[in-house]
Amino acid sequence: TGVTSGFALRPDVNRVHCLRRVRTCEGQTKKRKHTRDQYTQVQLQLAIEAVKNGSTVYNACKLYGVPRPTLQYRLKKNITDLEVKMGPKCYLNKSQELSMVGPLHALADAGFTITHKLIKTFATEYVKANIDQFPSGNPFPAEIPSKSWVVNFQKRHPELEKRMTENWAHYGYPSVTKERVPVWFGCVTRYLEKMNLQTVIQNHQQVFTLDDMKLNRNKHDATFTCLFGANAYGNLIPPLILYPDEIKIPTQKRQLELKYAVAQQDTELTAGNALYQWLSKVFQPWLIEENIPRPVILFVDGHRHQMGYRSSHFCQQHQIVPVAILPRNNHMLRPLNVKLFETIRKLWPDEMKSPDNHIFNSMDPLLKPILDKLTDTKNIIRDGFYQSKLYPWNPDGHTADDSSVIVSKVQKNAAKSEICPEGHTTADEPRPGVVPRPTVDPMMALFRRMLESRLSEQQLAEFEAQRHDKVWQGPIEQTGLFQIWRDLMNEIDVSEPELEGDESCLEPEIVLVKQEDTSECSLDAVKEEPKVDFEDL
Repeated sequence: TGVTSGFALRPDVNRVHCLRRVRTCEGQTKKRKHTRDQYTQVQLQLAIEAVKNGSTVYNACKLYGVPRPTLQYRLKKNITDLEVKMGPKCYLNKSQELSMVGPLHALADAGFTITHKLIKTFATEYVKANIDQFPSGNPFPAEIPSKSWVVNFQKRHPELEKRMTENWAHYGYPSVTKERVPVWFGCVTRYLEKMNLQTVIQNHQQVFTLDDMKLNRNKHDATFTCLFGANAYGNLIPPLILYPDEIKIPTQKRQLELKYAVAQQDTELTAGNALYQWLSKVFQPWLIEENIPRPVILFVDGHRHQMGYRSSHFCQQHQIVPVAILPRNNHMLRPLNVKLFETIRKLWPDEMKSPDNHIFNSMDPLLKPILDKLTDTKNIIRDGFYQSKLYPWNPDGHTADDSSVIVSKVQKNAAKSEICPEGHTTADEPRPGVVPRPTVDPMMALFRRMLESRLSEQQLAEFEAQRHDKVWQGPIEQTGLFQIWRDLMNEIDVSEPELEGDESCLEPEIVLVKQEDTSECSLDAVKEEPKVDFEDL
């Protein structure tokens, strides 16, 4: 062949690269990377049995392709575990890693995006919570997993690596926000059905949300992060104030006098601690004090509030079901950001003008007066939940008209001539260059609601699944009903197209029709709760 070697090749040994040097016909010497011998658990077991039956270690290794030092070590130490392990010892054993994989899968089911940062946070908190399992202390050299450990962790659990990009594939990217919102509602609806939480999402006392806002005097002063929680009934939970590292938190005696809890902001070593502090110090005691039935649903932004191992374990213990809000959503699905935070931001500058607040080094004298000044908070919070469609749970409530709420960057860069002034409707003078949006026949929307209210959930799901098919594949007796429903849906779609870039304001009558149109529920639900009147809640 023109190629010679200084080493004899053993055909019975399965090696990836057996030659260290290869001499070519031109006389040049080329180095090749030497890798470990590849062998399986069966080969190792056969080699051990061969030695026990009288064969020499050399012959057993040569016959079955097992490294001699490996076979000698296992025989000398009498190791019964035949699992093939190559490379250095892992920081966490198999059972410890599986204790983290389960909660990570549960978070992925709830809509949380599994990222490298989340895995690092999980591993760091797991070690701290189970430090008694590590007699020699924290196994990670810097007390935090490295990037290479996270990469190898994914390789050891390939099913988790697949979930890391699954939610992004479902939700899409921020540039296609109109398509992301209904997809998110569909994923959450299926998750709630899987967890048997259909009745919980209909109880305003058991539906909660968590959001945060940052307050400071100016951009050069310290920034305080305030975590606020509330339920759909309108109850505002006492906030948690996160202090920056350069400012000391109040003493325990002083904290008892405040209307809120305090903690330090997260760092790289304490990622996920803020959410755990809010759950353990604020949320759980408030649920016990108010005697809220369990389980409860907590809508939280997984990107803004890092869900760690301790938070996940705490939620599982106390029947708190976290659900991730749509990633990188502006404020449409954040009920507290609709009006409550706007009210606090209006009161904040007046409080900062007080002569007693010339030194901005604590939130103690500042936030308490603002909380005392808040009025009509119940209706403000209820209205935020209603506008975000989180309560009453309305997956079909977001239409193309809500794009002005979602895509704020598009509005900001839009020409001023394209934006409707306040109080301007499409019934007024038509604007040049703007295509008017066709209206929806109210009778058509009412007929659709009446028809779907008399269909079972299974029938409606089959209709929606085969809506775009040419031939009806279901029962023959439902062919006519399906054809009527599909024609009605197609006619409604033609009447209300999703026009790209159309930011024209709508008439109030059209908005009311669309709200009526989106209440797709069963006949029993219509009888129980035909409309939402927050004054009766």
